[in-house]
Amino acid sequence: MALSNAERQRRHRARLKQKLAGVAPDLPTQYENVGADLREKLYAIIDEENAHRERYITALSLERIDFSRVILDIALNENRSGIADTARLVLLQALCMGESTEKEIVDALRQKAIEAAQKWQGRDEREPVQPLAHYLRVPNFG
Repeated sequence: MALSNAERQRRHRARLKQKLAGVAPDLPTQYENVGADLREKLYAIIDEENAHRERYITALSLERIDFSRVILDIALNENRSGIADTARLVLLQALCMGESTEKEIVDALRQKAIEAAQKWQGRDEREPVQPLAHYLRVPNFG
């Protein structure tokens, strides 16, 4: 029995899907692999910083850095852990997916900081910073 052209194409697509599924993992697995890779890189940075602190800073009792502190620093744009900038760079590299080099990312961050500083300086020259109305004290004569 002869197959129609549409049936041949359907079967061909089904075979290609099976081959692709066998060769490449599905999308959730790829995301899981990328997430695991990022976690491993961040844990390596954290372990290295903790080892450095234990080796060189023995006079002060500094607390160990943990993963949640670094993630919180990144989310709040702080650097209390001391390694948030390095971890932030790792995440930015992962988000760029190889499209931007580390040098390009650092240059973009530096340019952003320069623009923010210029914007702040321009604001100071034009208008003084005034307290918000609800922070002004009003005398109570009653």
